Amino acid sequence: MTESVKPVRVAPEIYQALGYLGTRLLFLNARYAPQAQWGDVALALDGFPTDNLDLSTSPFWDEWRSRWSARADGYITIADRSTTVAGRSHALRSAAACYHWAEFMYFDDPGLKLQLRQQLRGAFLASLEGADIELIQNELPASADRPAVPYWIVLPPERLRPDGALPAVMLSNGLDSMTEVEVLSLAEAYLERGIAAVLFDGPGQGIQAGQGPVLIEMETVVAELVRRLGAEHPRIDTSRLGFVGISFGGYLALRVAISLGDLFQCVVNFGGGPRIAAFATLPRRLKDDFRFAFLVKDTDDLQDRFDALALEPGEPPATQVVSVHGALDDIFPVEALEDLDRAWGPQHRLEVHAREVHVCLNVINVYTQQTADWVAELLASTKQQTARPAVLTSFRS
Repeated sequence: MTESVKPVRVAPEIYQALGYLGTRLLFLNARYAPQAQWGDVALALDGFPTDNLDLSTSPFWDEWRSRWSARADGYITIADRSTTVAGRSHALRSAAACYHWAEFMYFDDPGLKLQLRQQLRGAFLASLEGADIELIQNELPASADRPAVPYWIVLPPERLRPDGALPAVMLSNGLDSMTEVEVLSLAEAYLERGIAAVLFDGPGQGIQAGQGPVLIEMETVVAELVRRLGAEHPRIDTSRLGFVGISFGGYLALRVAISLGDLFQCVVNFGGGPRIAAFATLPRRLKDDFRFAFLVKDTDDLQDRFDALALEPGEPPATQVVSVHGALDDIFPVEALEDLDRAWGPQHRLEVHAREVHVCLNVINVYTQQTADWVAELLASTKQQTARPAVLTSFRS
C-alpha cells in the first residue's frame, strides 16, 4: 500500500522548543534586508527529528545549520537560473536570510560559521542590483589596537532625499546579528524617512565575529567613524546624527550616550541594559554566544568581564535617550535599566513591556516605527534649532 503524502508542517514540539527564537526568524518585514518567509521556516524544519530538540546541545544546532544551509543553497540555484534582475535579486535576498539563520547560533566550527557569513554577505550585495538605494562601502584602517572596521553608508531612494547633506542614523549589531540582516532591517525605517544609515562591523561584530573578541569600548570606533564621515563624506550632515543599537548593541548605545552624547542628537536602545545577568544563570545557547563573542572559555573569566562592563548610573548624558525593554528579559535585567532611568531623569525615556522578553520581538514592528518618527522629527528640527525636546513621547503599542 502506498504511503500517503503528508503536508509540510512544523511539529508542535519544535514550536515549543524554539520559543523566543521562532519570532526572531521573521524579525521585521524588510524590503532590502534579507528576509525569511514562513515557508522557509516550514520547509527547513519539516521533519526535524523530535528526539533532537535540546537547544543547549551541539547536535541540535548542527541539524539546524544543515537544514537552513540547504534552503540557502536552493535559493542560489534559483538565482542562477533566473532570467530577470528582479527574480535573481529576490532569490539572493532569500538565500542570504537562510545562510544567516543557518549560522546565527552555530558555534562549533568557527571556520564554517565565517564561511556561511561570507556567503550571506556575497548573496546580499549581489541582491542589490536594480535596488533604488545607494550603498557606499568603505573602512576605517586598522590601528595598533584593532583591525580595520568595514562600514557602509546607505542612502535612501533618491525621491526621498532632501536637498543638501542628509541626516544620518548609525546602527550597531548585537552579538549574533549580521549587519545586512537585523541591522539593515532596523535601518529601513530611517531610509523610508529620507535619513541615511551608517552601518559598521566593529571588532567582533558582523563579518568579524569570532575573528577577535568583541570590543567593549566600541565608542572609540564610533567617534572615529563620526570624524571620518565629517571629513570624507559630504553627503552626510554630521550635525544631525542619531545612534541606534539592539541587544548587546543597545548596551553599546548606552556607552555612546554617556561618552559621545555631544555628537548625537539622540540615542535609541532596543533591549540593551547597563548590566548583564550573572553568567551562570544564562541558558547554554547564550553562554556559547558570549563565549564565542568574547573568545573566552573560562566561566570565571567571563563573569569578571561581565562585572567590568557594567555601567553605573551617573550624570545624565548630553543627548536624549530612549530605551525599549522587556520586563521578562533574562539577559539584561530591567532593574538595572530602571536605576539608570531614575538617575538620568528627563534625558531618558524607558518603555517597559510587561509580557515581553529580550528585545520585545512581538512588538518590534510598532516600536521601531514610533522611535523612527521621533528620531526623524528631532533630526529635522536640529537643522533649524539647537534646543532639544525636554520630554519624550510614549512608544507603546
